[in-house]
Amino acid sequence: MAVSPQVMPRDVIVVGAGAVGLCSAIELASRGARVTLVERGLPGAANSTLTGGGIRQQFGTPTNIAMSRLSAPFWSGFAERFGVDPLFNPIGYLFIARSEAESDELRARVRLQNQLGVDSEHLAGSEIAHRWPALAPRDFVGAGFRQADGWANQHRIIDGLVRGALAAGVELLSGTECRAIERDGGRVVGIRTTDGRIAADLVVLATGPWVAPLLRPLGIDLPVVGRRHELLIVEPAMPLPAGLPWLIGVGDQVHVRPDAPGRALVGGFLGRDDPADPDSFSTRADETWAREVLARAGQVLGVVDGRAAIRHGWAGLYPATPDRHPIVDRLADEPTARWASRAPGWSRAGRGHAGRRADRRRRDRVDGRGADGGESLRNGWRHRDQRILSGPLLRPRRSRGQFVRNPSPPKARPTWTSS
Repeated sequence: MAVSPQVMPRDVIVVGAGAVGLCSAIELASRGARVTLVERGLPGAANSTLTGGGIRQQFGTPTNIAMSRLSAPFWSGFAERFGVDPLFNPIGYLFIARSEAESDELRARVRLQNQLGVDSEHLAGSEIAHRWPALAPRDFVGAGFRQADGWANQHRIIDGLVRGALAAGVELLSGTECRAIERDGGRVVGIRTTDGRIAADLVVLATGPWVAPLLRPLGIDLPVVGRRHELLIVEPAMPLPAGLPWLIGVGDQVHVRPDAPGRALVGGFLGRDDPADPDSFSTRADETWAREVLARAGQVLGVVDGRAAIRHGWAGLYPATPDRHPIVDRLADEPTARWASRAPGWSRAGRGHAGRRADRRRRDRVDGRGADGGESLRNGWRHRDQRILSGPLLRPRRSRGQFVRNPSPPKARPTWTSS
């Protein structure tokens, strides 16, 4: 007999069944926690499938680089673990510079990446022309490149994660919207949904740019916005050259990659990076933007231009903080409080870092262990006021397979700044 969600107590409620929420639920359930995953629509439909599928290690800050490296085993073992091949295509990412200043910036990023163990390389313009003769007429100045970067099918990723969540014993409530976080005397005791109340010791918010309405009634105003991005699937007038990597014009804000045979994916901000209302933004690609981005791609990259036939287009949101770094934080500071955890602001790295992010939350919130790689991760996560948080929120009662709250919350540490 099914138990009504109105009265069902859980160890953990995860709100949001995108890549972040699904991975978090899987890892928490694998440690024995009773997990309910609440999603107002279908898993991944709100944002995680509205992407280009990129998975890379070329980032410009230590935190994002370390997270990408630590996520690599998750992606290499995805098919075996979840029974779904994500169809990862390691075509390489080529970040292209058209000026000496841009090339110097890419060189500095590659140097940082190499220091942190990423096998990227900086290419001179002559080397770009040698490796990809089709790009020779563009006279690019330099580039950052890593062959093992690439893209996967985001729909298959969500399919695999849903299967993994169900196999781990996660209760998935699709079509159930979280309306509010419930408190009792200052303690978080669960959530109120469109289907009733659900009690839990821990609430994890993985709702991306939709996190603000849930926290604002509690007096918390996070600087998380949704950055609208748009993508097209096109048929170029001329087929893309074989072996072409994902091309990103860093200063021109336009990118192109091969897609299915005879097709390409095209996107770019084109200098438009204004926040969008997550509840009212259009998921359709704008026609004016489509014409402009194809023209810019033709001007900068040369492999796709305005003659391309548009077959499909869409728009999604990159949830981001002002410095493009995430906030993973507890809601309450009182020693006796139950907990709410939130992890918004991952921007384009959300899906690519999902596996490691969930593992970090599992270790910190359940095992009480710190991250096991990278100085930038070892001391904890950024608090909303830039303090570092470390330490567990939950610990396992191993003899009975149950989870209990730690008697005291983690302490704040000195200011942490990103680069």
